[in-house]
Amino acid sequence: MTRGYRVQKTRAAFVVINAEGDRVSPFLANELAAERERKRLQDALDARKRAGFRACLCCEASFWSHGIHNRLCDGCRDHATRLGREMAG
Repeated sequence: MTRGYRVQKTRAAFVVINAEGDRVSPFLANELAAERERKRLQDALDARKRAGFRACLCCEASFWSHGIHNRLCDGCRDHATRLGREMAG
């Protein structure tokens, strides 16, 4: 999970703050409401970092990535695997 949002108490309310320190929620009456808003924002941020089209780090071709951990297209990944086997064997 990406760390991005936190709940902060003001004088009379609670707010959600992003990693840059900006308020990203309205003023909320209680901590529970603020925590729910923080979770909603965090879940949306995490979802954007999951699956989607990305540029391959090797050949720069666009490919469907299953998440930020998946940065090589299938062709480049297969090529790297073959090279590794050849060098090992």
